[in-house]
Amino acid sequence: MLASIRLFFSVLARLSPALAGRLAASLFARPRRHARPERERELIARGARIPLPGGLHATSWGAGPTVLLVHGWEGRGAQLGAFVDPLVAAGYRVVALDGPAHGDSPGRTTTGPEFARAMIATRDAIGPLAALVGHSFGGFTSLLAVSRGLSTARIVTIGTPASVPEVLRDFLRVIRLPDRALPSMIAALEARVKAPMASFEVEAFAPHIHVPLLVVHDTDDREVPYADGVRLADVFGARLLTTNGLGHRRILYAPEVLAAVVEFIEQGRRVGATYDSALEQR
Repeated sequence: MLASIRLFFSVLARLSPALAGRLAASLFARPRRHARPERERELIARGARIPLPGGLHATSWGAGPTVLLVHGWEGRGAQLGAFVDPLVAAGYRVVALDGPAHGDSPGRTTTGPEFARAMIATRDAIGPLAALVGHSFGGFTSLLAVSRGLSTARIVTIGTPASVPEVLRDFLRVIRLPDRALPSMIAALEARVKAPMASFEVEAFAPHIHVPLLVVHDTDDREVPYADGVRLADVFGARLLTTNGLGHRRILYAPEVLAAVVEFIEQGRRVGATYDSALEQR
């Protein structure tokens, strides 16, 4: 399959670099959907469906201050399901969101800003957030959403990239898009998100975020390098919880990670609830 994609773009870029670039941009924004494992179906079955704008899918468990779980690219909210029971036991309501074009939510393509807008719409529907827990791309979009006005008392990122441009460069290396098609691809993406790619480096929007952050990253993460976690922690002056041997996904089930995340969120409750001015606009 990958070989066919590479051949397709190699040939098309010779015939029409502009078209090759536009199609590459579309491919970059098109997540694949994967079947839910049985453990996720069982978890969702004991939760409550939340009606959200635009048909977005979300499930809720428990009662109390709300913690929103945000999945990564090609993921689903219930992938973070190991956090549900510990947080519910600690007195929280937990909501797992399937982002646009992911899980059971509608759509075929999406981008970081669209994902962030979906999170803001979700908050408007479910009320104030005590915390955001985001994995991978979901951690990045959580930060992006907060920089654009989403209110929360705490943020946790797990295995999260610090740069969309770097993710884009990795994508280009995979599909081997010829250089002549690159300007068209960048132009198509920037037209869709209505912003330059450089604005999706975390340093570009970090000054707009004033929320305590916990960064969790594994040294053996092969999808998002550990250096990204170090970079996030440095940019925000945040605590970095380093794990070893868990990779990009098993980190979501590690007892020490679950305990540290719950404790970090609990610290926010002990400090006191922050005032959510957005409530006056609802």
